[in-house]
Amino acid sequence: MYLKVITMVMFLLSAGALWAQDKVVVGGSGGLIDEMEDLAKAYMAKYPSEKIEVIQESMSTSGGLGAVMSGRMTIGLVTRPPKGDEKAKLVYRAVGRSPVGVAIHKSLPVNNLSEAQICNIFGGKTKSWKEVGGEEAKIMVITRKQEDNNTEVMREKVSCFKDLKVTADAVALSRGSEVLDALNRRPGAVAIVSVATSMFERPDVKAVSIDGNSPSAEAVKSGKYKVYNERGVVTVGEPKGTAKKFLEFVATAEGQKILAKRSMIPVM
Repeated sequence: MYLKVITMVMFLLSAGALWAQDKVVVGGSGGLIDEMEDLAKAYMAKYPSEKIEVIQESMSTSGGLGAVMSGRMTIGLVTRPPKGDEKAKLVYRAVGRSPVGVAIHKSLPVNNLSEAQICNIFGGKTKSWKEVGGEEAKIMVITRKQEDNNTEVMREKVSCFKDLKVTADAVALSRGSEVLDALNRRPGAVAIVSVATSMFERPDVKAVSIDGNSPSAEAVKSGKYKVYNERGVVTVGEPKGTAKKFLEFVATAEGQKILAKRSMIPVM
């Protein structure tokens, strides 16, 4: 009898350990958190016995990469493929593309900027919105304390921005959400942001067209709008178990529809 009890306890502990191992923890760059949360909810509605936990706190691409490599997370959310030594351990999958745009307050009567105007604004040469078709109002440039992927994409895709030194008068904030909140509150502010649902949740923020092309999914797909970044996921080796099933679900028509609702342009 005693032996049977011990055997049963060991079995239950083993089963619990296996369940814990198959629980999928997702996190990393804030640019995909909302989308993954929606996808996880839809997946668990179909498979109630399986658990997908999405960490809501943004920890950047580097945080997502590090957490996956250390085993603290199953799936990392990233805004770039692995590079250098990361390639040997991690498998990358592109999930979607997101337009990157120049965002301002909706009260400003400015809806289009040329590449040269953008560079002059962020470089500090243009100091008033009146100089680019708006009303007399001081321009407040907002940046991130650590240059983020959106700024890197602007440097890559806009030639005059490549080696641009951003004005010393710029206000540097830590998180993308803080940048969007500042744009939402300050009519004279301008920043480079991801044109996604998180921006649309701020009712007083808009993204301007660049050289006549709006930062829309249609413009990115057609090639007219060239400033966008790619968002993806990483796993240690090929995903297995629930992680594999979840990423397969992301690639289904249902998963792609969920991404599109969040203004993401699916690529899986």
